[in-house]
Amino acid sequence: MEEIIAKYSAYLAPVLAFAITYFSIPAIIRLSLVKKLYDQPDERKKHNARISPLGGMAIFGGMIISFVFCTAHLSNPALNSVLVGLFVLFITGVKDDLYPLVPYKKMLGQLLAVAVVVIQGDVRLVSFYGLFGVNELPYAISVALSIVFFLGIINSFNFIDGINGLSAGIGVVISVTYAVVFDYLHNDLFLILALCIVGSQLAFLRFNLVNAKIFMGDSGSMILGFLVALLSISFLQINELSEQFLLKKIDALVFAFAVMIIPVVDTIRVVFIRLFILRRSPFAADRNHIHHALLDIGLSHVQASLSLMAINVSFVVLAYFLNDYLRATYLFISLSLLALLLSQLPFIIKRQQKRLGIYKPST
Repeated sequence: MEEIIAKYSAYLAPVLAFAITYFSIPAIIRLSLVKKLYDQPDERKKHNARISPLGGMAIFGGMIISFVFCTAHLSNPALNSVLVGLFVLFITGVKDDLYPLVPYKKMLGQLLAVAVVVIQGDVRLVSFYGLFGVNELPYAISVALSIVFFLGIINSFNFIDGINGLSAGIGVVISVTYAVVFDYLHNDLFLILALCIVGSQLAFLRFNLVNAKIFMGDSGSMILGFLVALLSISFLQINELSEQFLLKKIDALVFAFAVMIIPVVDTIRVVFIRLFILRRSPFAADRNHIHHALLDIGLSHVQASLSLMAINVSFVVLAYFLNDYLRATYLFISLSLLALLLSQLPFIIKRQQKRLGIYKPST
């Protein structure tokens, strides 16, 4: 039996993750209705229905159970640290979903989870591989940058979780990409992890993308961001050591950036606006995100989410195929400028609609 599971674990993992998440969500929705655990509308969220914010519980359960079950035959020195970090983030997220935490308390939970993985698990950005002339990083700088990277990606998914299907949809795009990558690199552990994420997110999308009945909440978005950061750093580490590497080291770093382009660029521009233009907290609620602008110019939640997913896929394909034609530094700069330009288009269209008198703000 164990040999069969080991052989077909990569096929079993996403199916099991999907099934556990799919069949858990209705029970969580009923529990939320009975206990009156509803997501409260704010400046970001304008819904009126009584919607549970506890989808992260089903996502976490589906992903973690399927991953542990399907990787029993595999080992990794960082695995225990990763599991500890996931549980810390999950507890922090559920607490925030039920009784909202002030930003610094939530950040402390994130910092603890990340520190365990970076310091104890040694999951770190060890080099810039020559990007901008930077190669090996001193240990202290490596640890500091890795913690900042993890925190940034965690909060970027927390930030984009503002419309139906977007965080989960982008999570599917990124996880499918890394599943293909790790399959090519013959790394079964992270292949299975990526597929478990795909399975749990697809099940969640069934209840969230159209006529949302549940939200993933902070417990779901923070875990998803954490896992995306983990997959990205692990890809760089594994690709560097592999005899059959997918991309040259420096190109792999740019590729990883392209894979996460939507949450990264949206977070950078929103934080810049809040800090330097509005002069307020980077965690203050507003509607300056790209997805909010897409709603404001007339797109539905489904259309906005699918559009951003398609753009994310386009950047992944672009980064991979331009790899042979542009030096990595130029490719990085080109992708960054293109992403920033595209991120402004909905806001330009919005201003044009206002000028023509045809602007109808979303509700």
